[in-house]
Amino acid sequence: MKRLRQLFFTFALILAVGPSLAVHAEEGESAGYSVAKVAPTTPQVDETSSFYDLKANPGDEIDIQAEVTNHSSAGMKIKMGDYTTYTNANGEINYSAPLAKENEDKSLKFLFSDIAEIKGNGTETLSPGEKKVVTMKLNVPQDAPEGVILGSWYFEKDDQASSDTKKEEKKKTGINIENRFAYAMAVKLTIQNEIAAPNMNLLNVFPDLNNYQKVINANVQNDQPAIISNLNFTGKVTKKGSKNALLTGQLKDRKMAPNSNFNVPFFLGKEPLKAGNYTLHLKATTTDSKWKEQTWEWTKDFTVTREEANKLNEEAINDPEPEPNYLLYILVAIIAFLLIVLLVVLFRKKREKKTQQ
Repeated sequence: MKRLRQLFFTFALILAVGPSLAVHAEEGESAGYSVAKVAPTTPQVDETSSFYDLKANPGDEIDIQAEVTNHSSAGMKIKMGDYTTYTNANGEINYSAPLAKENEDKSLKFLFSDIAEIKGNGTETLSPGEKKVVTMKLNVPQDAPEGVILGSWYFEKDDQASSDTKKEEKKKTGINIENRFAYAMAVKLTIQNEIAAPNMNLLNVFPDLNNYQKVINANVQNDQPAIISNLNFTGKVTKKGSKNALLTGQLKDRKMAPNSNFNVPFFLGKEPLKAGNYTLHLKATTTDSKWKEQTWEWTKDFTVTREEANKLNEEAINDPEPEPNYLLYILVAIIAFLLIVLLVVLFRKKREKKTQQ
């Protein structure tokens, strides 16, 4: 079963990586449309920024605009979305996917998707060569605290004409591969000022799988309305009560979205996960130029149960195959040989007895 999972994972990885490389290679030539920021009339923190870097106050109503151009010789529809940013599994800010409800951090009070409103029905139809200016309205809450609300204005080509073809292809092959050409334009609202200082917390430590590899995850949280960049993590996992490192890990130059969390992984490699009591020692440092250098250090005990260890070891693909037990094979062979000899002796005695009769 483990070998089958390895083959399946490798095949799935080829399917996933192959199309994504094609998208990056062809996007400039094949997207057929472009999106450009229209300079806002509202005050900006940085007027030279390529994204919407807006200065705001509680209760403000702000309109921002973008110019969408169809460069192709065919008509097209462009879908738009307003996404709340979050910190993804790689420790980077994700602007190109909606924030799932179950992944909302408990400290996140104001979602960008709740205060943003795209005028119209969220879809624009463009004739060949046509340009259109689209508008998004931002309603800053009256009780919005000082700091940053971060989101994105997302644009994606809506290829309705080929949807039936894609469904038919998926039905025939069981595989659905789509090339999507999208733009995600960051929208940063600085409410009055940046916060005076950042803060981070260690929320939880637990064993898990990361791309079918065994890890100990340290779930860290940025609980403030601020982007934290130039963020580095170093740490180790020890047996509880010991100073000897069983696992070590580090992440460099990461960036966290406001009021978000993500997992810092400690990979076990080929070592099996064992039940027991452990301690995580973790240090985080930011040299973000918005503040003086900040450092946080945490020590947290955690337990791996036998059930968790067995389950994750079974499901992981990076475990080595168990060494053959040659002694057991020899013992089985000897027993089998002795049984055969015994059967032969009994058979001969029975036949001799019949002959004598």
